[in-house]
Amino acid sequence: MKYVLDSRLARDLQYYSKKVVRNNLVVGPGGNNSVRDDEIMWISPSGFALDDISNEQWVPVNITSGEILSSLKPSSELSMHLEIYRQRQDVLSIVHTHPPITIGIISTEHNIIPPMFPDFVALVGDVPFIDYVVPCSDELAEAVIEVLKDPTYNALYLKNHGLITVGTNIKQAYYRTEIIEDAARVFWVSKTVGVPQILSKQEQNKILNLEAEQYRQKLLDRS
Repeated sequence: MKYVLDSRLARDLQYYSKKVVRNNLVVGPGGNNSVRDDEIMWISPSGFALDDISNEQWVPVNITSGEILSSLKPSSELSMHLEIYRQRQDVLSIVHTHPPITIGIISTEHNIIPPMFPDFVALVGDVPFIDYVVPCSDELAEAVIEVLKDPTYNALYLKNHGLITVGTNIKQAYYRTEIIEDAARVFWVSKTVGVPQILSKQEQNKILNLEAEQYRQKLLDRS
């Protein structure tokens, strides 16, 4: 049976994968993206730069069985993507990147990047971290899902490695990546010139209750 990637999903995968590269969130063949289409996951092929994948090169994989339904080899982080889809029915897309400023900050004594502006609070939320685990391993997949099985989390920091963001579509997952890297840049600059002013829980709750922010979140959920 020949599996064909839905044209809308193909368009979105290509568009946001190119944005990942263009915005320096990965270099070379680094990073991997995927989307869920019912029981099939479409994931970036191993060894390809994300901005150099044609519609026919995304690799279909059965989520339940893990069977690879293509002659191309899927990303080496296949296990990580599969475990997230198996445990999180709300997740329809995964973006895994290596954003340099984010990695630089979380790989120091700062385990997390604190909330300093509204978009981070409204569109990302709390982001936990895991200590370094060898990439492309079952151990990494197990460590990741141990945290991301909690549906309140939509992103995870991987110390000395990178970032995972999830969403109901790749646009949402990608924007979470972009916002986190921007938050890392803001935190870095503020630490350089003074003492960062972190938004309190009370301030964060007020942002979450804003009608405008709730509307924007609903738009991203449906995109």
